[in-house]
Amino acid sequence: MQSKFYGLLLVIFVIYNIGLGSWGLTESSEARYAEISREMVLSGDYLHPTLLGIQHYHKPPVAYYITTLGYQIFGINEYGARFFMGIALIFQLFLVFKIAQLIYRDDKKAFASAIIYFSFPIVLIATRNLTTDAYLMTFVIWSIYLWLQYKNTAKVAFLYGFYTVLGIAFLTKGPVALIPGLIFIGSWKFFNKEKFRISIHTIIGSLLFILVGASWFVAIIIDNPQILNYFIDEQIINRVAAAEKFHRSEPIWYYLITAPVIGLPWLFFIVYDFIKRRKIIWGEKSVMRILAVTVLVILILFSLFSSKLILYIMPAYPFLALLGGGLIFAHSQKTTSVYTKIYLGLFILLIAGLLVANFINNITIDLRFAIPLIILIIAALFFSYRWSRNKLNLRLLYLSFSFASALLLTHTLFSNNNAYTINSIDEVVDFVKAEKAGNINKLVVYDYLLPSAAFYLDTDAVVTLQNDNFYTKRDIRFEKNTDYKDNLINIATKNGIEKANNLILEPDIVLIKRKKTAIKDEFIPAFEKFKHQKEMGKWMIYY
Repeated sequence: MQSKFYGLLLVIFVIYNIGLGSWGLTESSEARYAEISREMVLSGDYLHPTLLGIQHYHKPPVAYYITTLGYQIFGINEYGARFFMGIALIFQLFLVFKIAQLIYRDDKKAFASAIIYFSFPIVLIATRNLTTDAYLMTFVIWSIYLWLQYKNTAKVAFLYGFYTVLGIAFLTKGPVALIPGLIFIGSWKFFNKEKFRISIHTIIGSLLFILVGASWFVAIIIDNPQILNYFIDEQIINRVAAAEKFHRSEPIWYYLITAPVIGLPWLFFIVYDFIKRRKIIWGEKSVMRILAVTVLVILILFSLFSSKLILYIMPAYPFLALLGGGLIFAHSQKTTSVYTKIYLGLFILLIAGLLVANFINNITIDLRFAIPLIILIIAALFFSYRWSRNKLNLRLLYLSFSFASALLLTHTLFSNNNAYTINSIDEVVDFVKAEKAGNINKLVVYDYLLPSAAFYLDTDAVVTLQNDNFYTKRDIRFEKNTDYKDNLINIATKNGIEKANNLILEPDIVLIKRKKTAIKDEFIPAFEKFKHQKEMGKWMIYY
């Protein structure tokens, strides 16, 4: 079973990298991380992240560092930005497999756990575009594996590894990195009636965690002591209790609706199986009850936090996959047959979607690639049945793997042909560069933040006209000079309006705005000076 798993890992890595750089950066998160990393490479300043020339301390820097490594290997492009996301995915699957081996002592359950994890839509979403969440999960899962290895072998090297990796996780996304592991370890100790003991190794390990996890924070606080209050007030307290300031506040039931959707269809399978076998699981004092409680506590705790985005709940899914891996081989043939039919229904929907997509407004699918993909999907179905023979549980896993792989390829095909649907402006910038033949003085963006504009133009000559769009409001409290004012103009003020009008009247200016964004009356005369305008998707281009 191990050899099969490693073979599938190779297949996943190949599929993941097919066309990985063929679609543009998506606004706003992926473009933001990619541009911050680009500016970091060009400036050589790995201590102070900047976004469009303004210091940006919203996240610790590990995700940026990994992305800059991708740039140094593959160049500053989409593939370089995303390459290590694929490595993160493969490593996560490997770690889930190894953790399942440790807790179940069963290669088949380990195989199932990893395939189930790969099959969750949230895992594909988080690792397909540049996000901090995928890197965070890699370090979180890695830390849990090291802790379990320490429990299994009593080798202190694993304990020190646990604290070190946890420190790197902290450097990836801050205090939230500690929550999943602490919940799992707490559940483990509670159900196994283990006391929390402090030894010299836990003290040294804790110091090691602090040394690694606090390193960047300490360095920038020494450089500017005011940043300490910013981290405590803005990035911890407000994100937990006042997320409306970041426009990320959602109702307490938000994850009750979204978590099932991003866990389809396995989440329903797992919940149903667990409820059906709950008395046996609790009576046998199985490790599965530790996993179930960990998932439930994570879901409740993250629901109580004010700040909510879909990917924030991702820490629950490795434990959910491990739970599913332990349950799948207890299925009856009837239950497994029902689950298999559900997957076959999903395949039919996917094939139908590929065939009819071109008949949907504003969606394009290149049939030259869609037809071979459909043939490949049918072949995957054939081999899933052939290789599993009469082993229905294994067949279900192969179908799950094939469907997730097909989704990766479908995403590539869709994203490559639908730039405006995925909110990418690479085609817009390509048009501008072609029309202006490289003669661009400034690219002005009207009341919208477009980090990818700077990324694609490979320049800092991108000016944001800030009006009432929340996302154009930048944190400028740590700027040591006023240079940023050349690229960020507040047009809600009289001076800003005058400055922006003068800028627009300069030669070789290109202006981009969303079609739905109204032009302020004060700018209408300046807009009329542009000789050309072009509508592209949701954007209007003036030049």
